[in-house]
Amino acid sequence: MTIISNAKINLGLNILEKLPNGYHSLDMIMVPISLADKMDISFNKHKGNLKITSNIESIPTDERNILYKIYKKFYEATKIEPESIDIYLEKNIPHEAGLGGGSSNGGFFLKELNKFHNFILNEEELIKVGKSIGADIPFFLKNTPCRVKGIGEKLQDIKNNLDCDVILIKPEFGVSTKEAYDMYSKLENKKFADIEKIISGLEENDLSKVSNNIENMLEQSLLISDENIQSFRKKIEDLNIKFFMSGSGSCYFILSDKKSTESYLEILKQMFKDCRIIKCNFI
Repeated sequence: MTIISNAKINLGLNILEKLPNGYHSLDMIMVPISLADKMDISFNKHKGNLKITSNIESIPTDERNILYKIYKKFYEATKIEPESIDIYLEKNIPHEAGLGGGSSNGGFFLKELNKFHNFILNEEELIKVGKSIGADIPFFLKNTPCRVKGIGEKLQDIKNNLDCDVILIKPEFGVSTKEAYDMYSKLENKKFADIEKIISGLEENDLSKVSNNIENMLEQSLLISDENIQSFRKKIEDLNIKFFMSGSGSCYFILSDKKSTESYLEILKQMFKDCRIIKCNFI
């Protein structure tokens, strides 16, 4: 079977506190977008192991891959003897971008494993397995617009009626999520996203209301020390277009009213020849 494994963006990201276990308590909006990887999954109908191949040579295909971690954790949780499964992973979502590509792969694979085994795990159990591997995986188990709290496991459905295009700007460099969270302790002048106003703006199809209330504390943290982010943000600010970082970056995005999209794309492709410029939509 072929599974479409889509990305997400964050429309506002607040860090509320650092928890005793080292994680951070968050309050944010996550919405799925059309940029996606593809996974060809073959259940071989006999017991065995997981084999992963990919179109990207640099992607690890052993125990370091999130698909393998999900595979191992699922069979540990269910106490079923592991199936022989082959996965070909076609990566289109950039890594180290804040778009949730790996978590999306893991979440969609976890759902397929559960489906193959006649839904042996309920939603709560799936979330428990998912969050033990990655904080964004519970979101992709739902894959609908959500207000996300806790460390990523508390999901509240919201309406997204925003009728606009999403333009992604992914620079050549990546960003370490760990570095972004580590720098949060040094952040003094925190700017909070107004999550309630973003939610109402999404429901009311009010692009200005959404855009005017987005803040991202991980970006604020990175701007303390990350010279790549500092210089890239300065360059993009010269465009006088509202832009935002997704997650821990390094990908930025523009929420474009549809009549402006083509002119934005032309400008961005001229100014950022070393970046991936991707037009996509909400799903």
